[in-house]
Amino acid sequence: MDCFSATSGRTRQIVRLILAIFLTLLCVGGAFAERRVALVIGADAYRSLRPLDNAVADAVTMRQTLEALGFTVTLETDRDLKRMRRALDDFREDGAGADVALFFFAGHGVEIAGDNRLLPVDADAASVDRLRETSLALDEVHAVLRSMARAVLVVLDACRNDPLGNASAGGRGARATSMNAESV
Repeated sequence: MDCFSATSGRTRQIVRLILAIFLTLLCVGGAFAERRVALVIGADAYRSLRPLDNAVADAVTMRQTLEALGFTVTLETDRDLKRMRRALDDFREDGAGADVALFFFAGHGVEIAGDNRLLPVDADAASVDRLRETSLALDEVHAVLRSMARAVLVVLDACRNDPLGNASAGGRGARATSMNAESV
């Protein structure tokens, strides 16, 4: 089953996720009265990977929910790596000094040799090295968030099954591309 095809199951997952975020915010304590910012990214229109059906819709739903919770939200959809990095830089500048910073990503994600990465729409999976060069390291996102806010939340709705649509060959998603340089 495609990771984004079970609509009713996806809706339940989104509701659970929103509830979890809400409960987490309650645990942050006084942050409810403080400045909250969010960068929400959704990617469906992959150029060389299997396109997704609902990642952008999930991002829009998350934006609406976070705005209802008092977040100032920046929504980015179907961005290439350059624009994802620019959005992250703009978010760092605009959200500097926030009490709570939240990052949400819906799209393809992979792990390469223990390094978790988010795939923009222009990710190139011709090789593991190319994929590493054309994707955004989750550590980069964490560093930005930690530099700008006291409380940090990262929510990933990353499709972790074979982003190349080649499951019969063992896939090249999160599990299959987890290899060291010597095994490439």
